[in-house]
Amino acid sequence: MDSITASALIHDHMDGLTDAERRVARELLADYPAAGLGTSHSLAKLAGVSAPTVVRFATRLGFSGFTDLQHHLRTEISQGGSSPVLRALAHGSAHRHHEPVATAMHRRINAIEATLRLLPRSEIDAAAALIAHCPARVLVTGGFFSVSIARIMALQLSQVRAEVVFLEEPLRRDAGLTLDARKRSVLVIFDLRRYEPAALVVAQQAKAAGHDVVLITDRGMSPVASCADVVLAVEAEAIPFDTFVAVMALVEVVVEMVMTLGGDKSLKRMKQWENHAVSHTRTAGRGGLNPPDAPTTRSTQRRRRTPE
Repeated sequence: MDSITASALIHDHMDGLTDAERRVARELLADYPAAGLGTSHSLAKLAGVSAPTVVRFATRLGFSGFTDLQHHLRTEISQGGSSPVLRALAHGSAHRHHEPVATAMHRRINAIEATLRLLPRSEIDAAAALIAHCPARVLVTGGFFSVSIARIMALQLSQVRAEVVFLEEPLRRDAGLTLDARKRSVLVIFDLRRYEPAALVVAQQAKAAGHDVVLITDRGMSPVASCADVVLAVEAEAIPFDTFVAVMALVEVVVEMVMTLGGDKSLKRMKQWENHAVSHTRTAGRGGLNPPDAPTTRSTQRRRRTPE
């Protein structure tokens, strides 16, 4: 159990918890891990349950009791938040030979499989429903590295529903896009280790404006969880850099679910996108090839079959 965080265990067991235990879980995740470092009575008071319920919650996760859970949380604190340099040095990866490609690939496959075990289906369903049925604007933003995946998600979502906006600098030049969003908009925010203080500010502003917040984070749990309506935690652990493989897989799954929930409306949107955007896509000309990510139109296909 030492290799898995308490937050991951919580997400793994969430669907099987009682209502009272679920309140304890939500309270702990909302201020993770600080809420679990006090007494069982203090956590019980925050969650509005009894102290024995907190103890039962800990044992439900596989710990011998609340004290054992606290020990696990303190160990996480001492090990978490390390930089890629420190992780590389700790594992000796700076001086070792390259590992086989198959081994490196399997570690990333394992990250996806771990994420599947980590995520409660109810949370994924809730995220997809919020995005698909949002009556206003869907705002998507990310952190220093994850902003690149946020951009991809916004682009994909914009093909299956209207009013999707990518925020590259939500607290600076894109602030107006957030201010113009009507109530009941949805903010999808990526915040992975090492968590950025600005992410919490953006999420808190969104909640104050009456928006729903969907957080995509890693199993260490971003502080944004304290105000998020839905939390999707993925496995991102790798050496020396965290991996985005599971994050990208989750994005593709959520977008696919949003498209399915959108039904005919999403299909109509996709047809409009094809008619509007694909007709202006650069086709064979320079070098005779489309860029790798460009859609292939029928005219392009005919042109490729014609002998030079």
